[in-house]
Amino acid sequence: MTTKAMGALLLTLLLTGCSAQLGDRGGEAGAPPDKINDVDYIEVFRNADNFPNVARICIEGVAFASTSSGLRGESGVANPSLIRVPEWDAKCAAVGKPR
Repeated sequence: MTTKAMGALLLTLLLTGCSAQLGDRGGEAGAPPDKINDVDYIEVFRNADNFPNVARICIEGVAFASTSSGLRGESGVANPSLIRVPEWDAKCAAVGKPR
Protein backbone atom coordinates (compact mmCIF):
# COMPACT_ATOMS: atom_id res chain seq x y z
CA MET A 1 0.00 0.00 0.00
CA THR A 2 1.35 3.44 -0.85
CA THR A 3 2.02 6.15 1.72
CA LYS A 4 -0.88 8.26 0.39
CA ALA A 5 -3.28 5.32 0.64
CA MET A 6 -2.13 4.55 4.18
CA GLY A 7 -2.55 8.22 5.13
CA ALA A 8 -6.05 8.32 3.65
CA LEU A 9 -7.02 5.14 5.48
CA LEU A 10 -5.65 6.47 8.76
CA LEU A 11 -7.50 9.77 8.32
CA THR A 12 -10.74 7.94 7.55
CA LEU A 13 -10.40 5.78 10.66
CA LEU A 14 -9.70 8.81 12.84
CA LEU A 15 -12.66 10.76 11.48
CA THR A 16 -15.12 7.91 11.97
CA GLY A 17 -14.55 8.24 15.71
CA CYS A 18 -15.63 11.92 15.62
CA SER A 19 -19.37 11.56 16.00
CA ALA A 20 -21.81 13.69 18.01
CA GLN A 21 -23.80 10.50 18.66
CA LEU A 22 -21.22 9.43 21.23
CA GLY A 23 -21.28 12.75 23.06
CA ASP A 24 -23.04 13.73 26.26
CA ARG A 25 -26.78 13.02 26.05
CA GLY A 26 -27.59 14.25 29.55
CA GLY A 27 -29.02 17.55 28.31
CA GLU A 28 -26.73 19.87 30.24
CA ALA A 29 -23.06 20.69 29.80
CA GLY A 30 -20.95 18.45 31.99
CA ALA A 31 -23.79 16.02 32.72
CA PRO A 32 -22.79 12.34 33.04
CA PRO A 33 -23.43 10.07 30.04
CA ASP A 34 -26.28 7.61 29.97
CA LYS A 35 -25.86 4.54 32.14
CA ILE A 36 -25.73 1.13 30.46
CA ASN A 37 -27.30 -1.82 32.33
CA ASP A 38 -28.32 -5.37 31.58
CA VAL A 39 -32.00 -6.27 31.72
CA ASP A 40 -33.30 -7.88 34.92
CA TYR A 41 -34.85 -10.98 33.35
CA ILE A 42 -35.36 -12.54 29.92
CA GLU A 43 -37.66 -15.45 29.08
CA VAL A 44 -37.71 -16.79 25.51
CA PHE A 45 -40.83 -18.33 23.98
CA ARG A 46 -40.46 -20.74 21.07
CA ASN A 47 -42.81 -20.96 18.12
CA ALA A 48 -44.35 -24.23 16.88
CA ASP A 49 -41.25 -24.79 14.70
CA ASN A 50 -39.05 -24.58 17.87
CA PHE A 51 -37.54 -21.26 16.74
CA PRO A 52 -37.33 -18.61 19.51
CA ASN A 53 -39.59 -15.87 18.16
CA VAL A 54 -40.68 -13.83 21.20
CA ALA A 55 -38.90 -12.88 24.41
CA ARG A 56 -40.29 -11.42 27.62
CA ILE A 57 -37.88 -8.72 28.81
CA CYS A 58 -38.12 -7.24 32.30
CA ILE A 59 -36.48 -3.94 33.19
CA GLU A 60 -37.02 -2.68 36.75
CA GLY A 61 -40.40 -4.45 36.96
CA VAL A 62 -41.62 -3.15 33.59
CA ALA A 63 -42.41 -5.79 30.93
CA PHE A 64 -41.68 -5.73 27.21
CA ALA A 65 -41.98 -8.28 24.40
CA SER A 66 -39.33 -8.42 21.73
CA THR A 67 -39.35 -10.35 18.46
CA SER A 68 -36.54 -12.39 17.01
CA SER A 69 -33.88 -10.72 14.92
CA GLY A 70 -32.29 -13.97 13.74
CA LEU A 71 -31.37 -14.90 10.19
CA ARG A 72 -34.13 -17.48 9.78
CA GLY A 73 -37.42 -17.14 7.93
CA GLU A 74 -38.72 -14.72 5.35
CA SER A 75 -38.41 -11.69 7.63
CA GLY A 76 -35.01 -12.71 9.01
CA VAL A 77 -33.49 -9.38 7.98
CA ALA A 78 -36.26 -7.33 9.61
CA ASN A 79 -35.50 -5.23 12.68
CA PRO A 80 -36.72 -6.68 15.96
CA SER A 81 -39.59 -4.89 17.65
CA LEU A 82 -39.96 -3.91 21.30
CA ILE A 83 -43.52 -3.73 22.62
CA ARG A 84 -44.66 -2.68 26.09
CA VAL A 85 -46.81 -5.41 27.75
CA PRO A 86 -48.38 -4.14 31.01
CA GLU A 87 -50.07 -7.53 31.59
CA TRP A 88 -46.63 -9.05 32.27
CA ASP A 89 -45.58 -6.44 34.87
CA ALA A 90 -46.57 -8.66 37.84
CA LYS A 91 -44.29 -11.45 36.57
CA CYS A 92 -41.46 -8.96 36.04
CA ALA A 93 -41.88 -7.54 39.54
CA ALA A 94 -41.64 -11.07 40.94
CA VAL A 95 -38.47 -12.06 39.06
CA GLY A 96 -36.70 -8.70 38.92
CA LYS A 97 -33.31 -8.00 40.47
CA PRO A 98 -33.42 -6.35 43.88
CA ARG A 99 -32.51 -2.65 43.68
